[in-house]
Amino acid sequence: MKADYDAFLICNPKGEDREFADQLVDTMQDSPYNLKICVPWRVTDGRCNARDCIRERCRCKRCIVILSSNFYKSEEAVSQLEFAYSLSPGFKERLILPICLNICEVPSYLQQISKLELYNMNARKWLWERLYLSLISHKNKAPEKQTKNLPDVVKSANIRN
Repeated sequence: MKADYDAFLICNPKGEDREFADQLVDTMQDSPYNLKICVPWRVTDGRCNARDCIRERCRCKRCIVILSSNFYKSEEAVSQLEFAYSLSPGFKERLILPICLNICEVPSYLQQISKLELYNMNARKWLWERLYLSLISHKNKAPEKQTKNLPDVVKSANIRN
């Protein structure tokens, strides 16, 4: 069965979090990415029950969580994140993709996985491509045009003994 959405968005739906969330959704749903993001406050057809979308992988394959200093002001967002984590403890299924808008408290269970850190200007440059590749990683092959602009991390490390 084909998924209804590529990702479910978890964030505080107010302030800068909402502004970034709207930008993220508009960018990821537009060309060249053409992904479908489920955003609870945008869905008007009644099909988006947060827990059902998160639980049923056929509804949403992944969850994007936007973390910020405002995140914990939304009980609903915190509850959705905890629920998503409970479905994939230890991140065996890589269900959650965290994005940090600013330096903020990160739940202990998210500290061991890679996060997109927007307060890091170097990370901003590659944000959309990295997010896209993370969301489509289940397909095991990214389109050539999306990966050619990413820096070669292994080559640039050039570690010598």
